[in-house]
Amino acid sequence: MPRTTFLTNIRALAVIAALAVLAPGGASAFAAPGPSMASLRQAGAAEVQDVYVRLPATQASDAVAQPLQVLVALHGMGGNGTDFGNALAAQADANNWLLVAPTIKYGDWTNPDQITHEDPSLIAWLSDYIASLSQRTGLPVQPKVLLFGHSRGAQLALRFTEVHPDQVAGVAAVSAGTYTLPQSTDIQTGQTLDFPYGVADLAQTDGGQAFNASGFDVVPIWIGVGGADNNTADVPSAWSPYLGTTRVARAQRFAQVLQSLGANVSLTVFPNTDHTLTDEMRGAGCGALATDAFSA
Repeated sequence: MPRTTFLTNIRALAVIAALAVLAPGGASAFAAPGPSMASLRQAGAAEVQDVYVRLPATQASDAVAQPLQVLVALHGMGGNGTDFGNALAAQADANNWLLVAPTIKYGDWTNPDQITHEDPSLIAWLSDYIASLSQRTGLPVQPKVLLFGHSRGAQLALRFTEVHPDQVAGVAAVSAGTYTLPQSTDIQTGQTLDFPYGVADLAQTDGGQAFNASGFDVVPIWIGVGGADNNTADVPSAWSPYLGTTRVARAQRFAQVLQSLGANVSLTVFPNTDHTLTDEMRGAGCGALATDAFSA
């Protein structure tokens, strides 16, 4: 190689190295950009098969004056929005809530790579749907929604809140099998916690919005889990180093981490209850949400 070419190449490498040091984020500044918000919304919409919307039974649509509080109900694996939403109809009517329950075709919830791609898409779609709900329905609605999720839906509800706390008045999450810790590092090991285990790289996965700790910490979160929901084979092991090996242990761990961060969280363990959503769980979760809505 001619000496002049060699020196030119060395100088070019030096410039690149200097830019990597000086640029915000160092070498990571040259990383490929994450998905756009538009592409995430489109991908999320492809997984949503239908959206069940139900007005409170005591509220005629042509008589709505005050903005309605919205309850977004998120079903688990194999469920559908209509059935899941109708099971919450009594609570919605009692609290005068507009019920919104999408039917979602979830992928493999035990695969972290699947969650890394799927949940940001569903979150982007849901955020856009909520923001345009008044226009979609022709009804005045409160800007912040209540979220009730069971199992896979509980996971989505909590992750949605971590990305868009400004759109959430309260969360009731029952029997989630995995959680995304609102931390960038594991406080025990110092290990970086990337999504879906933590929020270190959240901005690279969710369309550019970084985790807002101060916004998340003030959202009231109620966690419910059955005391007999403790089969280690029922939850994916990839999350075990961060959360524990059963749904009960993981709910307790998640609540402990949120408490240590000063977040607004409470936990209820239902004795002698396995991985089912009972009327008692629905009542307790909606009771917590009613308090949240009143305080919002």
